[in-house]
Amino acid sequence: MLFRQLIPLIVCLISASVRPCFATPPAGWQIRIAPMFGAEKLALETKAYPTSQNGPVTIATFRFYLSALRLTYTDGSTYTEPNSFHLIDAEIDASQAFTLSTAPTKPLRSISFCVGVDSLTNTSGAHGGDLEPGRGMYWAWHSGYINAKLEGRSPACANPRKAFEFHIGGFQAPYRSLRPVTLVVPFGAGASLVIRADAARWLGQLKLADNSSVLVPGAAAMRVADGYAGMFSIGAGDEE
Repeated sequence: MLFRQLIPLIVCLISASVRPCFATPPAGWQIRIAPMFGAEKLALETKAYPTSQNGPVTIATFRFYLSALRLTYTDGSTYTEPNSFHLIDAEIDASQAFTLSTAPTKPLRSISFCVGVDSLTNTSGAHGGDLEPGRGMYWAWHSGYINAKLEGRSPACANPRKAFEFHIGGFQAPYRSLRPVTLVVPFGAGASLVIRADAARWLGQLKLADNSSVLVPGAAAMRVADGYAGMFSIGAGDEE
């Protein structure tokens, strides 16, 4: 009888090198951002994507800040991530996933966040981590952060290089380009979420033949910011 009781423990010890026994999943909510172009995983530089008004488009840079993440649960309670700044870069896989380790894993109703960096953070100087100026998302001349970047090529662009570049920032009225986003979470999402960031949706709001470059805060930047606010949706859990 004693030997029979020991069998599960012996098997567990033998297999420990393959998978730790009694292992528990990481605490909190696992969030992954999936850079997409329409229904496809975004490929930088290597693929031309057909579009209705801008011709075949190649994406070179797709980068943006997510901040002020907030979870709203089905029981009405909420969780707000402290010091909430995440720089998402389509070129860097490691930037596209993070964990809200102190967030309860109760069923969710929605997730909300802002695209960009708030005015208080902008006016308090340069910071570290994802806000470190060396990450290429800080205007030294403007003393502020770039909320999002989209760069690439299209035959619709009027310039000789056929290049477009949108570096969107601005935190002072009337040109605040921070944009709030709220997404409803499907029932049964578990403790992980995939959020699609669709460059095609953003680009679909831009007519490159008319304007292929916005690099300073202003009215044009505000219109481009409206486009990136609408590029997010909840994706499938197995989306790669």
